[in-house]
Amino acid sequence: MRRFLWLGLLGCAACLEPGEPFLAAADADPPDVVSTEPGAGGTLEAGGTLQILFSERMDARTLRPGIAVFEGRAEVPLEVLVPAEPEGQDDLERGDVPSTVTVRASSGAFTPGTAYTLVLRTLLTDTQGNPLAQEVRVPFRTEP
Repeated sequence: MRRFLWLGLLGCAACLEPGEPFLAAADADPPDVVSTEPGAGGTLEAGGTLQILFSERMDARTLRPGIAVFEGRAEVPLEVLVPAEPEGQDDLERGDVPSTVTVRASSGAFTPGTAYTLVLRTLLTDTQGNPLAQEVRVPFRTEP
């Protein structure tokens, strides 16, 4: 019986062909902030929203604690709108699909004519658990 088991295993091993690995290597690249709207030094309507474009899909659990807006030293309460999962892309092995996150003041509007700083903290991670390589700060103003 053992002889047949060994012959069977040896026969199966001969059927394997070299090529692409069955499981691809894990994504170890940190996500990038591709752009923000407004950009550094830009302006935003008081009732407007901030747009952050990441190089890949982000872990939704890290968005709210990882994104902050400050007026001076005071943190502004925010609402972070999580993007929907892309249709028909459930089988992607990696999260290298650009993703836009929308942020707005919880009160519905930022104070007109005020200087703010958008802060993207390193605890923001992509869907593979890779954090931002460094904190990103984007100063902007609201229109009077």
